[in-house]
Amino acid sequence: MRWSLAVLALIFIAGGCEKVVVKTAEKTTRIRTADMQKRIFRRRIPLQGTVQPVEFATISAKISGTLELLKVDEGDRIKKGDVLFGIDRQVLKNQVIVKEDEIKVRQAALKSAEIALNIANISLEQAKRDYDRAKNLSRNSAISQSSLESAETDYKKAEMAVNNAKADISNAVSQLKQAQSNLAIARKNLNDSTTVAPFDCVVFDKFVEENEFVSAGQDIVKLENHNALEVICYISSVYYDQVIPGKTPVDFTARDGKVISRSVITYKAPGIDPESRTFKIKISVPANTGFVSGMLCELDIILTEREGYGIPEEAVLLRANGRIIAFTVNKDMRAESVEIKKGITDSGFSEILNAGELTGRRFVISGQTFINNGALLVDAEAEKK
Repeated sequence: MRWSLAVLALIFIAGGCEKVVVKTAEKTTRIRTADMQKRIFRRRIPLQGTVQPVEFATISAKISGTLELLKVDEGDRIKKGDVLFGIDRQVLKNQVIVKEDEIKVRQAALKSAEIALNIANISLEQAKRDYDRAKNLSRNSAISQSSLESAETDYKKAEMAVNNAKADISNAVSQLKQAQSNLAIARKNLNDSTTVAPFDCVVFDKFVEENEFVSAGQDIVKLENHNALEVICYISSVYYDQVIPGKTPVDFTARDGKVISRSVITYKAPGIDPESRTFKIKISVPANTGFVSGMLCELDIILTEREGYGIPEEAVLLRANGRIIAFTVNKDMRAESVEIKKGITDSGFSEILNAGELTGRRFVISGQTFINNGALLVDAEAEKK
């Protein structure tokens, strides 16, 4: 009986040691998916620049004197040709009158010298006739030697009088020209005493007040044309051949990256600075931006712009040997890697150059870093539905 119980115990123990196989569920990874998106891709250079007027000038006094007239104030909008200021106009008007009177005096002196020359020429002709007659009479011993010498002396004096009259005319002409030059200077000073705006502008700054004494060359007002603004920037020389004035577009952007307006590069420096390896460009500022002179603005130079298909940048993964892949979901909800030919990365999206080969696939855009090829997936968006 004891033996039977022992046998039964062994049989029971042996039966209890039989291997039990337990099946476990396959691990899944929650992901999000999306189709390729058609969008515009841009290769851009983000920059900052200061807005400046295309036309600006600091107007200084051309002559010294009292600032009798200052017709503008800071912030005034004025048109081309409008009077800005005037200096000592009455004094300069009087100087013009004096110089005009001086010309009349010089003209009268010239006229007198011309009359004197005519008289001298008449006297010379008479003296020559007397001298010729005296010489003929002297040959016939009809007059004395002293009478001949006296006639000769009178002739020579008449010649000298003509020469003196001619010199007086030359001197009178020179004095008249000098007076005319003085009048031109006086008139120029009178014209320079009143300064007008060289272009449509705003008075940006004023450095003196009315009735102050100013010196020639002293700054009076600073003008800016706010109807034509531009931004000047310096960019790396590696982009020199890619920038084409009049064609290369530029986007003015807000701080959130939203495009405010588009313009073009209007100027490219003819050479590259050898020290900084940069070159200067200018961009015209569109009127609808709301920018003013001195404002710092954000802009993007668009080197390339094209339409294409892309997926979020984080969905594109770099593998060994420079391979670029992305994961897609097949019909069995398993991960399947595909080769990606990557183009431009712009605004968080990567352009797929071989998009034609991948049409109809859904790309894993979230959770892709935790999966491998063939992994079982669960679409979080589909799960919510």
